[in-house]
Amino acid sequence: MTPRPADLVGPWHLDRFVITFADGRPPLFPFGEDARGQLLYTADGHMSATLCRAKRAPLGSRLEAAYAAAPDAKAGAFDGYLAYAGRWRIEGDSVVHAVEFALTPDLVGRENRRTARLEDGPDGPRLHLSYTLTARSGVERRYTLIWRRP
Repeated sequence: MTPRPADLVGPWHLDRFVITFADGRPPLFPFGEDARGQLLYTADGHMSATLCRAKRAPLGSRLEAAYAAAPDAKAGAFDGYLAYAGRWRIEGDSVVHAVEFALTPDLVGRENRRTARLEDGPDGPRLHLSYTLTARSGVERRYTLIWRRP
């Protein structure tokens, strides 16, 4: 079922993030099959999304000194983490995230449109957000994120 705004408000935890390919190759799990994440929608239209690998190497420093970590350690931390925040709205069968802040600067000012479907899961509702991109090779990739209530 297509969700209504009231259906989405509150926290969601990542259950699965998978990329499937139209040419039949095996699925890809960008942050591993045990990826973690939180998606938060507020009633007044704000949102934040955070996804990461379950096991990330520590930088060996406090937050205030992370800038001084070794470049390869910082690159590894960046590669295993994704975060953005902004505003959200529903349009038809899609949720649109208007990005205001992001770990990846190129996302700021963009809108991420995700086809949204809500379904009953064994332990509560599941929110399926998905989108499709075509690679330079012409192969279509479907990105699917499945979220559950904590």
